[in-house]
Amino acid sequence: MEENISYQQGNKFTPKELKDCPECGKPRISFGWCLECETNAMKENFPYWTSKNKEIDELIRYTQLNATQACDYLEWIPFEKFEMVKYVGKGGFSSVYSALWMEGPRWIWDDGAQEWTRAGPMNVALKRLDNSQNISSSYINQIKAYHKCLQSASLAGTFGITKDPTSSYMIVMKYYENGNLYQYLDHCNGIISWRDMIDMLWGIAGGLERIHSERKIHGNLHGGNLLIEDEKVSTDARISDVGLYGPCNYDESRSQIYGVLPYVAPEVLRGENHNTASDIYSFGIVMNTLATGKRPWYNRAHDINLARDICDGKRLEIPDDTPKFYAELMQQCWDGPEKRPTASYLNEN
Repeated sequence: MEENISYQQGNKFTPKELKDCPECGKPRISFGWCLECETNAMKENFPYWTSKNKEIDELIRYTQLNATQACDYLEWIPFEKFEMVKYVGKGGFSSVYSALWMEGPRWIWDDGAQEWTRAGPMNVALKRLDNSQNISSSYINQIKAYHKCLQSASLAGTFGITKDPTSSYMIVMKYYENGNLYQYLDHCNGIISWRDMIDMLWGIAGGLERIHSERKIHGNLHGGNLLIEDEKVSTDARISDVGLYGPCNYDESRSQIYGVLPYVAPEVLRGENHNTASDIYSFGIVMNTLATGKRPWYNRAHDINLARDICDGKRLEIPDDTPKFYAELMQQCWDGPEKRPTASYLNEN
């Protein structure tokens, strides 16, 4: 009977993965996750690793001590655990590499042993942070504040942190074979079905809703950090770089606008802070990017003149063949901050 999948407790059936932990006898709080046993195991492992940066060590330990399920935390991954490291491309404040993580994340449930095991070799992306030898406390605190969002299923998976031979820190993330939205559009020659567009936008809206529900913002949503997962039945988009915009050695006391100009809301260009409404404006620009198959404002310089025109109310052209509901929703996202829809509304509609 102990081998059955479910146990009957009163009038309810409980999966055995949620039954009391066989080690300590306390209830598991999620699938296969005993808070006390997992926390103690991680604590016991603390002396056996270090990033050589006290604040990064504290960040990783914080996520592990607050984990409530498998892969709900970051881990320190020694660089020698990666093979076949290859340069992929350059971003605004980082470079991206692909690699094979030989151990893989600890997210495979061993039903017989009733424990989590590692997945084995897995392709990952390594985001090498520019000037990370001088990574700021502000940047580390941003990762700490957003770490629960980083683990959401609707956002790009983040596994941990490593350091390359040049002592630059790297964020270890899930690797997406189709690349970002721009790369995907280039591969498709800018032609995507309306069905796939809607599927992608649903995924992005779900990610924004998750971020906003945590009382956080993305702050730098654009085609370069939307990662595409082309599955058999649908094409999904996952949001990356959540809360991680700007250089990692920035001083938060210095006022400066970071972001990709065509996606930055006019009120932010005027000096206001990023907020949930400015994320929605960026979402509207993504809608236009999908509808046209082209980068926004591809035909003009991204300079002070474009910023001035955006602040004066100039918006992107909408293709004539755009469905009415799609065009209207896009325009609502470009409206004044107080009139824009919420991420919850976008996800439900």
